[in-house]
Amino acid sequence: MVTQVLEKATPEERLPTPQTASEFSFPIATPYPIQLDFMQRLFETIERREFAIFESPTGTGKSLSIICGALTWLKHDSERKARTAPTAASSTAVTDDDQRPDWVVAYEKKQQLDAGNAAGSDENDAQQKYLRWVANTRRREAAERKKGLMASRRGVPTTSKAESNKRKTDEGGNGSDDEAVVVEAYYSGDEDAQQKPSNGLDDDGQVHYSAEVRKLLERRAGNRPLYDSSDDSDNDDSSDSAVPPKEPSITKVIYASRTHSQLQQFVNEIKRTQFASADKVKCVTLGSRMQLCVNERARQGAQSVHAINERCLEMQTTGSKKSARCGYLPLQHTLMLDFKDATGSAIMDIEELAKEGRRRCTCPYYGARASVNGAHVVALPYNTLLSRSARQAMGISLAGNVVVIDEAHNLVDTILAIHSISLDLRTVKALQEMVQMYFTKYWRRLKGSNVTYIRQTTALLKALSKFMQTIADGTTRVVSVNEFLTMAHADHINVYKIDRYLRESKLGRKLNMFSDRLVQKDSDVPSKRPTATVRETVAGPAPATAVAAFEAFMECLGKPDRTGSRLIIRATSSSKSGVEVELKYLQLDPSEAFGEICSEARAVVLAGGTMKPANDVVEQLLPSQSEPQSTPLDLKLDPANARLFAWSHVVDRSHICSVVVGSGPTGAALRFAHGDQGDPAKLREAGLALAALCQVTPGGVVAFFPSYALLDRMHRNWTSAGIVDRISKRKPVFVESSTSSGDVLELYSARVKAAGSTGALLLSVVGGRLSEGINFSDELGRAVVMVGVPFPSLASPELAERLAYYEGMAGAPSAASGVIGSMGPRARELYESLCMRAVNQSIGRAIRHRNDYAAIVLLDARYAEPRIARKLPTWIVGSAGPTATASAFGPALAQVASFFKREFA
Repeated sequence: MVTQVLEKATPEERLPTPQTASEFSFPIATPYPIQLDFMQRLFETIERREFAIFESPTGTGKSLSIICGALTWLKHDSERKARTAPTAASSTAVTDDDQRPDWVVAYEKKQQLDAGNAAGSDENDAQQKYLRWVANTRRREAAERKKGLMASRRGVPTTSKAESNKRKTDEGGNGSDDEAVVVEAYYSGDEDAQQKPSNGLDDDGQVHYSAEVRKLLERRAGNRPLYDSSDDSDNDDSSDSAVPPKEPSITKVIYASRTHSQLQQFVNEIKRTQFASADKVKCVTLGSRMQLCVNERARQGAQSVHAINERCLEMQTTGSKKSARCGYLPLQHTLMLDFKDATGSAIMDIEELAKEGRRRCTCPYYGARASVNGAHVVALPYNTLLSRSARQAMGISLAGNVVVIDEAHNLVDTILAIHSISLDLRTVKALQEMVQMYFTKYWRRLKGSNVTYIRQTTALLKALSKFMQTIADGTTRVVSVNEFLTMAHADHINVYKIDRYLRESKLGRKLNMFSDRLVQKDSDVPSKRPTATVRETVAGPAPATAVAAFEAFMECLGKPDRTGSRLIIRATSSSKSGVEVELKYLQLDPSEAFGEICSEARAVVLAGGTMKPANDVVEQLLPSQSEPQSTPLDLKLDPANARLFAWSHVVDRSHICSVVVGSGPTGAALRFAHGDQGDPAKLREAGLALAALCQVTPGGVVAFFPSYALLDRMHRNWTSAGIVDRISKRKPVFVESSTSSGDVLELYSARVKAAGSTGALLLSVVGGRLSEGINFSDELGRAVVMVGVPFPSLASPELAERLAYYEGMAGAPSAASGVIGSMGPRARELYESLCMRAVNQSIGRAIRHRNDYAAIVLLDARYAEPRIARKLPTWIVGSAGPTATASAFGPALAQVASFFKREFA
């Protein structure tokens, strides 16, 4: 019998799921049962290449479970790759009864080795190439420093003035500051081929370089950092190479959360584990220049991230004066390599990265980007992960990697917000004026198609401005992109080409530099006030912000056929500027942006403390998925692609008192629908109920309201009725405002924690600053009171369009009404889910650890309705489900009072 030596490629070896906490390197000897289960399910999800939603209430150790589950898989996967890598011995085994000629066997051995080692060989070659370049670079730069050919570590060459001018000329500059402001020659494509000089020269006799050559010249001239991690160069590893070879990317866990404080907490949790100490996991945190830029000159006066971005890029361009160049961008690669080594040897959060950058006089923003490929864990904010352009700019590849999105309860809202862009009339006018001034000054120096495209950009801005000035006050209209362009008489302009021109020519960057120099020139003249034109142009939105808004808006207009796109035309009155006109592009379909992530990544996990209700989330992110089928723990949203895991809280059920109150102390119904919010009697009833609850509740009480408007109305009503004074005798009242919350929270916390304190009452808003990410554990939140049901306003055209689109996804008529009862079933389900996710997030502020206890009081009869009650967290309503009817106030108050008289271990 003959056995074949060369076989077809087999599927990857399936990794067995670890069964104990020690196998997961869990830092606590005895984890909660749900933590072990969480880690096992996460390990399996990654191994099976699935999409899953994990709901684990706050206080159950979710972050540590994510770290240990994901990094254990990463470690086992690395061992599997080493174990299954083809070797000469394994690929040449043959049986004793092989009767084929020796030359056939030898040929098949070679073929198998070549085929089996192809991928691994490529990876090894890339890694060796990079390591050789690092070694050669360090050696060469050390020799140069020793010979005194390199300047200080701040990267400014010690050349004479003549040499400096010669270098500028060689690099394409003419010594003039204006050179950096002029857009480079631009050729848009095949249709402009006739404009390209056949002899390789531009109109003025200068050489016309290819895009690849221009890219290299720009880098040599300092337009981009030499160590930019987004570079895709395939240059050889010669020590003379101007551009370093790209560091090979290893399989990694990409962790995203909403805020930098949450990312900091996650990174600090990694430090507690064996993965940081024994396994030497490399972790890098990414942030914007606003968090990581350490150059005070770049940060000075920057009001937005767009402004500091443009200032940073300008300080790297050829036209930058020697004194203006950023001193944290070293010309020596060694300094950046040293920074990467430091961040690889010690796990640092965002603040520690900035501190390390200052200490080493090396930019931590570019240093973090340069560390991405070699990191096992990349922690980054939502916006960076969810935007393809942001991922590309940061050099992040999702291919084959694990993506974990934490605090994902608002993921759909975040995706829609990132891809929805607003442009107001003030910004359009300012940009129109700026572009016209720029063109007037430089049009004779523009090459290629720049003149044509800048004129078209000006024409488009003029058409937008003229159209927006005709919009009457109070107008709100929703149209498609094509309808809008027709209405604005701009349908003859190719917005797709203008969008591409803005992105490829970097005109926006030049406009920012031009605007800055206009202001600088005016301010340099003693006692001279800015001219009217300059003052009007720069008095609007910050130039960097305005340019960024226009470029983003044009990118949206350049895709008029995108699914789920709408454009809102809105005009409202303003006491400061009269009628304010806004164009808002809405993206109603999150599946396009999220689908890119799912298709590239190995596995995608959405995690959060309150992910219920989850059905609409899956339908919006993965619209092709089937309806969920409920099982006790593993709710399979799709047999092949999506799963939902939901766990109860680690606290004993006896530590939670949850009650729905349907009537107040006087017997009046507690129901705060929109039409009831103006009834003084009902507002007073809520105040009396809250005052009575404060009498029987120890410690702090946090009350959440649907909106700042209702909170203000109720607070004024209670003050005039003397209810606030009655409450204050036992618990001082603190009120969150729409503009500030930090001081209020500090004052509230200090009062509750004071010696001999009887607690305090904090009035807050669902969806406000205190409803998410704030820890009201122990005495800070012995009771959470929900006043009313926070349904979002149906008067919002954005919400109406979103509901209509969701209703139409199932083929139903895509129309949504302002009346709940007339909504389609899918739109109503989404409307209720949006509300209850916000409620659940607010409720979750109270119970924060195993020994905590609190009362959850829902002051609105609608919480007892089955459609609403089934969307409450399982750990609140219990396995038996919510009560069918709301309680009267008397029995509810007695239940709460009895609860707090008990002893809690």
